[in-house]
Amino acid sequence: MKTLKRIRYNTMNSWNNATAPAYNLKIYNVIKKELQAQVYELLEAENFYDDINWLIREFDADNDYAFQAGFNGRIGGYLVLYKGGRKLSDYKSICGNCGQKNYTSIKETGKKCGRCGAEKRYDKEMFDIFTTPGQGIKEKEVPAEVLKRFRKLAIDIVKTTEEMAKNAEIEEVPTDQTVKMIRV
Repeated sequence: MKTLKRIRYNTMNSWNNATAPAYNLKIYNVIKKELQAQVYELLEAENFYDDINWLIREFDADNDYAFQAGFNGRIGGYLVLYKGGRKLSDYKSICGNCGQKNYTSIKETGKKCGRCGAEKRYDKEMFDIFTTPGQGIKEKEVPAEVLKRFRKLAIDIVKTTEEMAKNAEIEEVPTDQTVKMIRV
């Protein structure tokens, strides 16, 4: 893995002067030369981002969604820190069978799901997660611990990608269309 350096990145266009902490994770900048061709091939697989997205979701949850990470740039080569949060959802219940969310409680309409018909609806407090990508973030606004976790996230993404390049094989899975999948 090559050395990572935190930079400032324009979260929208440069005209709005909204910048945030970021890492340039373009393949040629962070992946060892001998693994780059394999990584470019892995990018064609449908499930390439599954593990990476899991790492990002963990980071977001660890920060209670007040700070979130996401890819940005024309080719998605920058990992950028965003502000965000979570707010109480208008949903009041969910079906334990099919996952259908409902704006009414089971006290109002009963346990029967309107989608699948199962008697498995239950009341649940749910939250909507939001991100504010157009807002700039100054370094001093971000707690040092969050910046450390953000750096660790960038490193973990690179390491995960390099591990896939070393150990994974791509196989074509016959479907209606040919889809490339990573097999570890």
